[in-house]
Amino acid sequence: MIRPFLLLALFAWSSATAQDITYSLQDGDWDDPATWDCGCVPEVHNAEVLHQVRIAGNTFLMQRVHVTPVGSLVMDQYFSVAIMDTVINDGLMDLVGDIDVDWALINNSVIHIQGVIHNDAVLVMGGPDALLTTDDIGNYDAIEGEGRICVSGFSENTGTIHGLIDFCDGTPTVGSPPFIDVNTGTVGGSVTFCAAGPCGPQQARALEASGLRIGPNPAQDHLLLALPTAGSIIMRDASGRVVLAQGAMGAGLSMLDLAGLPAGVYALAVESGALTDVRRMVIAR
Repeated sequence: MIRPFLLLALFAWSSATAQDITYSLQDGDWDDPATWDCGCVPEVHNAEVLHQVRIAGNTFLMQRVHVTPVGSLVMDQYFSVAIMDTVINDGLMDLVGDIDVDWALINNSVIHIQGVIHNDAVLVMGGPDALLTTDDIGNYDAIEGEGRICVSGFSENTGTIHGLIDFCDGTPTVGSPPFIDVNTGTVGGSVTFCAAGPCGPQQARALEASGLRIGPNPAQDHLLLALPTAGSIIMRDASGRVVLAQGAMGAGLSMLDLAGLPAGVYALAVESGALTDVRRMVIAR
């Protein structure tokens, strides 16, 4: 169950006027005014991320942020990010550093963290395809919802973990459930541990290293996809609507027909074996 204050936060987001929201105009840095349609750095505006936006320094997210299905929030150097309002991820967050959740993080898609996440508020996993991978995790309040959390290093829980969470610590130091290195909190009976098999924080990179190839990007009428093992794909448009889905794809080279899709930006989710990746794809004609 999502907490009441989160429902209020989501309602406030949906009720925001156009003047309250700034949209990304192009790929760029978070603190570059040219990235945003307001010509400013989003400090008082809610932010809609429609492109690849890079965090290039220690950052306080003090406004509501929505990473759309075609957007991504990325980091390539180790910094600290404090989430001090609601962040909703429907796209890709690929982060490097120390991530502090001080209000709410709602993950409906994929988050990769090379570093540590400290949850001092609420982390909601938004469905069976929601994935969070991290080196280390400390939960000091609440993790809830449905999805998979993969940890390669240290795990600690002094709060609560409940819902349909599959929690997978790849290096457990305890011999019986809950398989969390340090647990003085509460873990619900519906929580599983590596039920879907082992996983880790480098899934996307492991998938790339194992032979995944996607191209061209931008594409026109066709997209070539080379899967290292059998898998599936789902493509969504900017609104999150599924426009292309194909399951039970065999390993090797496949060609996707894009002729019926309009030009624009899309999110392509690829599953191959136990690995998952999300790519931002452009159709240009």
